[in-house]
Amino acid sequence: MVILTAGILGLIFFALTCWVVAERNKTKQMLGDGGRKELEIAIRAHANFAEFVPLILILMAFIAGQNISPGFLAVLCGALVLARILHPLGIRILKPNVPRAVGATLTWLVLLACSISAIILSI
Repeated sequence: MVILTAGILGLIFFALTCWVVAERNKTKQMLGDGGRKELEIAIRAHANFAEFVPLILILMAFIAGQNISPGFLAVLCGALVLARILHPLGIRILKPNVPRAVGATLTWLVLLACSISAIILSI
């Protein structure tokens, strides 16, 4: 389950990378965002993914190797994929919105659940 999740998330990360490259090509801004709002948004969506997903996947891999409920792990994996789809959709909207809030909250909850599970399983 974690391998499938990692593969799907890899494709999402690739799409976010392509979004940044497309914005860079459009704006001819090869470093930083140059004050270009659309480029800043793409960069932050990509960076937010890179900030959260690797640690969560590592935690998932560790807890998957323990006696954790396959159903619980499937819920965590599904929630993370959903969160990481919703967040960049919402980040494009420059005011508070449901997709971004749900994406961020789900990501935090999965991180929290994986972290607590890892601690409990290590005791």
